[in-house]
Amino acid sequence: MNPIHNNPDGVETVPLRAWLEEGIKKEQPTAQNNNDIESLSSSQLFILRKTTVAYAVAELLRRAITAAPLSADKICLDNFAVRTKKKDEEFASFSTSPSTADILGVDMISEMLSLTIIEPSYMNHLFDEGGEEVGPGRYLEVCISPSKPSQTNNASAVEPSHERTVCHLFGILLYQLYSNLDPFPMTNLLGVQPMQQDITSLFGDDDNGDTREPVHKKAATSDAPFSSSSTSSTCKKLTYSALHDLGSPPSIIRLVQNLVESKSDHPMNPQNICSSMRDACNDLHLLLHEPDRFLFTRNQFEGGNAQLQLRKNKLYGREKEVSAISESFNRVCTGNSEAFFIGGFSGSGKTRLVESVIQLVEIVGGYVLIHKFDQMSAGRPLLELISAFDNLCLLVQRKNSPQELEVIVNKLTESFGSDLSLLGRLLPNVYSLLPHLEQSKQVRRGDNQMNFQSVCFILRQFIKIVSSKSHPVMLFLDDLQWSDSTALGVIHHILSDKGSDISCFFVGSYRSNEVSSDHIFGLMHDLEASKVSTQKLMLEGVKYEDMNTLISDALCTFPRTTWRLTNIIYEKTQGNPFFFLEFLQSLVDRGLLRYSLRLGIWQWDEGKIGLENITDNVLYLLSSKMNVLSTEVQMALKVISSFGIKVDEKIVHYLSRTDEYSNIMTGIEEAKLSGFITKAGEPSCYSFSHDKVREAAYGLISDDEKHKFHSKLGMALIHAAKGEELDDNTVFTIVCQINRNLSSLKQSSSSMRVEVSSLNYKAGIAAMKRSDYVTASYYLSLSTQLLPDNHWLSNYSLSLQAYMATAKASYSTGDTDKSQAALNVILKEATCIEDKLDAYYLFVNLLHSQERGEEAYTICQNVLT
Repeated sequence: MNPIHNNPDGVETVPLRAWLEEGIKKEQPTAQNNNDIESLSSSQLFILRKTTVAYAVAELLRRAITAAPLSADKICLDNFAVRTKKKDEEFASFSTSPSTADILGVDMISEMLSLTIIEPSYMNHLFDEGGEEVGPGRYLEVCISPSKPSQTNNASAVEPSHERTVCHLFGILLYQLYSNLDPFPMTNLLGVQPMQQDITSLFGDDDNGDTREPVHKKAATSDAPFSSSSTSSTCKKLTYSALHDLGSPPSIIRLVQNLVESKSDHPMNPQNICSSMRDACNDLHLLLHEPDRFLFTRNQFEGGNAQLQLRKNKLYGREKEVSAISESFNRVCTGNSEAFFIGGFSGSGKTRLVESVIQLVEIVGGYVLIHKFDQMSAGRPLLELISAFDNLCLLVQRKNSPQELEVIVNKLTESFGSDLSLLGRLLPNVYSLLPHLEQSKQVRRGDNQMNFQSVCFILRQFIKIVSSKSHPVMLFLDDLQWSDSTALGVIHHILSDKGSDISCFFVGSYRSNEVSSDHIFGLMHDLEASKVSTQKLMLEGVKYEDMNTLISDALCTFPRTTWRLTNIIYEKTQGNPFFFLEFLQSLVDRGLLRYSLRLGIWQWDEGKIGLENITDNVLYLLSSKMNVLSTEVQMALKVISSFGIKVDEKIVHYLSRTDEYSNIMTGIEEAKLSGFITKAGEPSCYSFSHDKVREAAYGLISDDEKHKFHSKLGMALIHAAKGEELDDNTVFTIVCQINRNLSSLKQSSSSMRVEVSSLNYKAGIAAMKRSDYVTASYYLSLSTQLLPDNHWLSNYSLSLQAYMATAKASYSTGDTDKSQAALNVILKEATCIEDKLDAYYLFVNLLHSQERGEEAYTICQNVLT
């Protein structure tokens, strides 16, 4: 052999056949013990080395056919040589295993082409010389020399029939490479005659053993194995069983078949034949880049429980969107505030897009606040928003050193001064930063009413102090369509403070088909009018090509083999990522998409999948899956969905104490295994994996039964928690359930009405502490309505407190008529002047606010006399 070029020191060129023979001899002793882990790793490493050479040969052929047609004798083992690192003679006596990095390039002798493998240097340490790690893969680029002008540089100009011939011959070459056999004649390289087997008996029947249907008919609609009916004489001579017997990966067997059958008159799987060298190169590069996913796939399905291999942290087809939101946050890190709105239908991937930037925020030391509104947020969005800001106090304490905390505390003390107690009322967790103020927590409780402007000012000052370029605040509010103008008004006041150095990144997502023009869009307009940088992004369905990549990844197979399946599913789901994944999983659950353990590949029936009659709503799929679950699981799903997108673990434990819901934990655990529910957060809570899952679970309760179901939950919680000191969140949770059936409550016993009235009073007072007077007014009004007819006699103290609190909350919301009506009741029913003083005081203030000074003076005079 004439060398193409002179090798530098440390490099030697070995004919491909000799290189293969040497590798086979080294592999043969270790192959005797299949249970040896080291043998398995060595075998995988040899396959990976072969695949590296195969990829290089494919790239050389791809270049060569653009210059001139190639004869069959040029597409064989003997026309290629491998350039490797030369062994050090001084240490030749030591037995060291080769690694993939030893292969430096491949030469095509007849065409005088030389390919050099280029690999980033940081990848080299990932490959242990002993072959212990093959998982990281190789991200290879190639350089072919000489780069002399050819007849054409456009591979598409190659005659298709000639390229099919090249692919066919390249398939034979790969067969020799991986099976250690020479099909002309049928002897292997070590002189052992290959075992002859009937192809149909080895590959034709499926895992269920049903052989009544012809093999070709089954394979016509699935990613099937090899054909035994090829009219090509070469195909007839090949025995693919040798590849299987030697443990060749299923992906290699499939690629060999697809290449060899490129010239077959009757290929087993015509839509999957590989008749392009570009496709062959892409396939081999994929095997090298991610061997654990695409090459050594059997490792993923050991135990027989085959699952889709979905990438949990990859966003398909959203590269531009990820870049946009990341750039927006980077600008915030320079000391600015910015708003980023993401719209789209449910399941379009809005939350997943935001999660891509959360990691970046964490890396730079930022604070991440996340809150998801839902249908249960009605009437209390401001309260929920303030609670989200309250969690910021805990993040500040956790992420700062003692020295940094001291600086923050000093700034808070200096900025708020004597009004620190107001900050404590609004954000109780601030006392974790200011423990010395614990005793003053009660000093002015209820005496200082905070209006909306005061709430906005306090929150803005707090964020101004705790945020910085090194600690930016990211606030992510999900499902803004369930919020209200009051909560969004707080966001506007915080971001529009141009005179401060607030570093705040606000991200809001919403369902674009469920938003009124004066709601979220009003906030966008106000922010833009205030010169706040505002970005808007609308997520459409993921593109067809990206969905095909997703399916290819999930099935661990070549992208070119999944186009037809992708097309069927895409037409039914319109590219909605969540719907797409749910439908794909449903095919697995129903056996329309199944993994063959024998063949090591996924199989499907395109005809049956195409006939699937589904609606354009993912709820159909989710509901179908839930309807076949056990009674315990369905009850758990109903219960959790009644609380919204999530519920505190404490609430679930209360319910588990009752007879009716004693098995709820069993149902929840099964629901977790099914992927419907997850457990996370601080405090710990159970939440649905997606809002559509919650919607489907809530749909298990008939519309006629929903109010009754909520009421039963509320009653069960009241009895389970009786006698315990309840925190504010628990109180809110209970009244939210029981208030859904007011008509039934008003028909209940007096004692039950008093108990529920008392809980609504507590909820109202808790809302007032957070300065959410709209929510407080709602709960306090219910408290007065639920009191029994003779409540001023039987429940005097509760009546006085409920009416007085109602008057204060209504006054703070500007509803003076409602406030005055409550005050008049107190002045009429209270039994002593001491119980009327607070009412008189508020009444006088109300009259002054209406410029009715004479009436106010008269009331004061009457009280004094």
